[in-house]
Amino acid sequence: MELDKFDRKILYELDKDSSISLNELSKIIGRTKQFVHFRIKKLEEEEIIEGYNAIVDMSKLGYFTFRLYFDFQDFLSEDETKFVNFLKKIPQVWTITRMHGKWDYAVFIGVKTIKEFHEVWDAIMLHYKEKIKKYNVSVYSPIFNFNRKIFTEKVGEVIQRRYGDGEKEDLDDFDVKLIHTYAVNVRQSYLEIANKLKVSHDKINERIKKLEKKKVIVGYTIGLNLSKLGFQGYRVDLELNTTKKNQEIFDYCRRHKYIYQINKSIGGANFEIEVIVKDLNHLIELIEEIKQEFKGIINDVEYFGFSTFYLLKFIPD
Repeated sequence: MELDKFDRKILYELDKDSSISLNELSKIIGRTKQFVHFRIKKLEEEEIIEGYNAIVDMSKLGYFTFRLYFDFQDFLSEDETKFVNFLKKIPQVWTITRMHGKWDYAVFIGVKTIKEFHEVWDAIMLHYKEKIKKYNVSVYSPIFNFNRKIFTEKVGEVIQRRYGDGEKEDLDDFDVKLIHTYAVNVRQSYLEIANKLKVSHDKINERIKKLEKKKVIVGYTIGLNLSKLGFQGYRVDLELNTTKKNQEIFDYCRRHKYIYQINKSIGGANFEIEVIVKDLNHLIELIEEIKQEFKGIINDVEYFGFSTFYLLKFIPD
């Protein structure tokens, strides 16, 4: 599908806030609600838009997020199917990603205690230690997520969503139920959600506003099929000689057209970024550009891509 300026504007605005009303969106785009609605439906039918999600700070529900990288040996396609099905049965597993490059898989788990982490880790090791060549375990927090700027020629407004290092909030069972119902599709009406949860429309409105105010919901974004747009995603790890320029690197990445996320981790690389590029050559150009911008600061770079998401619950990228 060939995107015109209206499609790009719609994608840009929805990626800033996928919960925006059709009325507000049509005013920004400068066309009728019917026109905007038709274009959104077309983008869905072409499988460019894959979903409308809330970005939830699960640390405010009392969770720690761990990222597990695995590199396997003697691992056949039937082994992969068994491994993925095994992980899907573990409730604490939030995301399973097939990768290419340095690591074969990235697995994200959410736990409330260290004891709970060890239970999950011990189960994985018991079943797969012999197949694991190497691994990395890191605490995945905080994350700085930005709206994607690939839809426009010039970088405009940058929306920043921070999550993963918040203090636990006092939430009740209904809040948790609402998060699970609402976060997977934020364009469903409050009336639809009210009917599902058997409460009033006003209660849904009140609770969602509370979750936004408490920064439990830190933003709204769209699921994108990058390949349909002629792009692919990579994670780039920067190893640094010094951390003195970290804020400058952060500001540079935040404004960059092809960088949409910065990950801070305990146990990972010194500086981790998520990028969207046209191809491998574009990625190499981007890395060289960063190295030139910060000469003498970056001493090593590694990159790896994502090929398949087998499970995606609460980690947006």
